[in-house]
Amino acid sequence: MKKFLIVALLLGVLLIGSAFAIRTITITAWTVGPDIPSVNRFDNLTVAASRLNLMLETVGSDIRVKVKGFFDTVNWSDYLKKVVFGLQSGQPVDILCTGHDLIASWAKAGYLIPMDKYVKEYWNSTYSAIIPSLWKAMKYNGKIYGVPQDTEARPVFVNKIALRKLGWTESQIDALPQKVYDGQFTLSDLIQLGKEAQSKGYVEWGFYHRPVVGVDFFELLNDYGVKFYDSQQQKFIFDKAGMKKVLTFFYDLTNVWKVTPKTLTGSPWNSIHREVTSGKVFAFMGGTWNWAEWQKVWHKTNKELKNMFLPIPLPAVEKGGRPVTLSHPFAYMITKNSKHPAIAALIITLATAPDLNFKHDLASGHLPVAYTEMGYPEYTKNYIMVQGTKMLPFTSFVPNSPDFGYTTQYNAVLFNAISAVESGESVNSVTNQMLARLQGLYPGRVIVEK
Repeated sequence: MKKFLIVALLLGVLLIGSAFAIRTITITAWTVGPDIPSVNRFDNLTVAASRLNLMLETVGSDIRVKVKGFFDTVNWSDYLKKVVFGLQSGQPVDILCTGHDLIASWAKAGYLIPMDKYVKEYWNSTYSAIIPSLWKAMKYNGKIYGVPQDTEARPVFVNKIALRKLGWTESQIDALPQKVYDGQFTLSDLIQLGKEAQSKGYVEWGFYHRPVVGVDFFELLNDYGVKFYDSQQQKFIFDKAGMKKVLTFFYDLTNVWKVTPKTLTGSPWNSIHREVTSGKVFAFMGGTWNWAEWQKVWHKTNKELKNMFLPIPLPAVEKGGRPVTLSHPFAYMITKNSKHPAIAALIITLATAPDLNFKHDLASGHLPVAYTEMGYPEYTKNYIMVQGTKMLPFTSFVPNSPDFGYTTQYNAVLFNAISAVESGESVNSVTNQMLARLQGLYPGRVIVEK
C-alpha cells in the first residue's frame, strides 16, 4: 500500500507539473465584414484553433493555440486605416482577412509574407479542392499571398412583384435569367422595364447602384468592353470613347431616363437597403451577400426574398453579347509581424475545412471557394448560392495591382466622375477632367486611347 501511495503521489506531481508546463501560443486575427452575417470569417479561425488543440492534446503536446482579435463591421476606410496603422506600428497581428484586391499593395509595401510553401505543404489535404481561378486573385508578382476564404457574384436583383404588375407570368419570369445568359435580354431592356414600372407607379425608382466608392463600378466598364489597365506594363488605359459611353449611361440614369435619383451617390447604405427591400426599386446592382444581410438585418424571410427578387447577371450592352458580374474574393493573409507564421498557416488551413467555409457561405450569402463545399445537400437547396454559382463563368476580378482596391485613387476618380455626371455635369467635360486627374496622379503611366 505504501508503495502504491508513493507511485500515486509521483504521478500526481508529474500530472501537475505537466499541466503547468502547457505553453499557449496566441494568434491574433483581424477580420472584417463589413456585412454583419460574415462573422464566421473570425469565428472559423477560433474553431480551427479548437480543432488543432484537440490534436495537440491527443498526441501529448504541451503546446496549445489561442486565437484572439476581432471581426469588424465598420466601413472599409476605417478598417483599412486600422490595419495599416497596426502593421506600420508593429502590432503583433498574425492573420488578416480582407479583399483580394489589397494583396498587391500590402505585399508591395512589405506587410505580408508569401504563403507558397504553406499552400504546397497542405495542397493535397486541403488546397487542391479550391476552384482554380481563385488562385489568380491570390497572387502578386507570381507569389501567393492569400488563401481564398469566400467569393461572390454581384447580381442585379430584379423586382418580381413589379414584373407581375407589368403583366409578366411566372414562366416568363423564370425564363428571364436564361435570356440574359444568352444575350437576348440587354441592359437597355432592363432600363426600359424599370422606366415602365416607375411610370406606372409600381416602383418609385427604376435602377439603383451602390452609393459609395467600390469595385462594383468596374462591372459597367467590363460590360461596355472598356479596357482600363495593362497588368504587364502596370499602366492605366484610358479608352476615351469607351469611358464616354460608360459615363453617358450614368448621366442618362439620372438626367434622361430619370430612373435613378440624383441624390443616390453619398446616401447611407441603410436607406438603400430599406428602399430595395420594401419594393420601391425595380432593379438593384447588389451582391449575393445582400440576401443574407436582408434576412438577418432587415428581417426578411427566404420565402419573401424569393417572392420579391430575381437575381441575374448584369445584362450585356449589345444583343447577343455576354452578361457580366464581378467577384471580390476574400482572403486570409499572414503579416510580416507574425512571430508564428507556420502556426498561423495551419490555423488558416484548418479554417478552410469545407464544413466551416460552407457554414460561412450559408450564413452570409457568399459562394463556395472549394468544390468540396458543393457536395453538401444544403447547397442545392440554397437558392441564392445556386444562382450565384451560375454567374461565376461570367465573372472577373479587379487587377491584382497596388493601383486597385476599395480606397485607391483610381477608384475614387472613377466614382467622382460618376457622381459628377449623375448630378448633371457634361459627359465630355467630366471625361476630360477624369483623364487630367489620372495623368496628374500617375504621370507617364496613362495610355490614352481615343
